[in-house]
Amino acid sequence: MTTSPNTTDAEIGARIANALIVKGANVKALSDSTGIAYPTLRRSLAGGRSLTIREIGSIAGALQVPASALLPETITGQAA
Repeated sequence: MTTSPNTTDAEIGARIANALIVKGANVKALSDSTGIAYPTLRRSLAGGRSLTIREIGSIAGALQVPASALLPETITGQAA
């Protein structure tokens, strides 16, 4: 059975993917710098797995962006 990604998880994944593009980085490099296993990170970026607060913080640090920039407005209450 295939389930569709959670909308919030998918939006976070899209924001991280966009930040990777802006930084000229890739998922493998992000995996290496955060310690999040590559398959786990790929699944999370596709919206198939929720990231923990700790993981979001680690990703934000690796990408040198505020963690709030990776979160949708529905969570932060403000536009990123």
